[in-house]
Amino acid sequence: MKFIELQEAFEIELNVLDDGLNKPKSMDTEWWLNRGLEKFWKTRYSGMNVKSTGFEQDQKRIDDLRTLVKTVSIIPTKVTNKQYSIDIPNDYVILLGDTVGIQPSDDSHNACWEVDEDGEFVTKYSDTIESSIETIDRQLSNSLSEHILKYCSARPLKLIQGNSVHLYTDGQYKISDYQLTYLRNPEKINIHLNPFDEYVDMPEHTHSEIVKIAAQMYIENQSNQRVNTHNAEVQEME
Repeated sequence: MKFIELQEAFEIELNVLDDGLNKPKSMDTEWWLNRGLEKFWKTRYSGMNVKSTGFEQDQKRIDDLRTLVKTVSIIPTKVTNKQYSIDIPNDYVILLGDTVGIQPSDDSHNACWEVDEDGEFVTKYSDTIESSIETIDRQLSNSLSEHILKYCSARPLKLIQGNSVHLYTDGQYKISDYQLTYLRNPEKINIHLNPFDEYVDMPEHTHSEIVKIAAQMYIENQSNQRVNTHNAEVQEME
């Protein structure tokens, strides 16, 4: 749908439910549409919906949120010989997965590590080990932890704090690359900036569902008695 069509669909939805309802102004309509958008992706991700299916649990959920899945490759900042830091992207919402590329540290001479035709160490990829403030010190001091390099293989410890991801090694290897896969924030619905442009940030099939959810939330806010009927309609389209 075009942005203006989202607005029109929202107004039509309200008229169908109650033509005597106080209709919101266009700025308020935009706000309610974005509330509907937010509730849509959160309930489709979490499974708090009539089907009780969450992210990637069936084809519908895959299609609902596929445009919000994003993978970025980031070069970490070296903090110390054993610690690296990555700034979390501004549109980040939920971590879906990550991968690290590791190589021997600059002062390491690891004879078992594979090299390419130019004599450079080949980057090896692995996942990370989750850490927390409570566990990080214990994990770092554990000589059996998988973050310690063994047979040219290791999984760095990962601690997320604030807007950063911190990765910890044992100093025998460095982190050359960090690939982050996450669910991003959808772009806001703006019915005033370019009203005749297509809203393409969410798949086309989700537009009517977002409109219905937004209308439902507006009706609930107005304490309208037709809300129970509308709730059933929203569930049917699932």
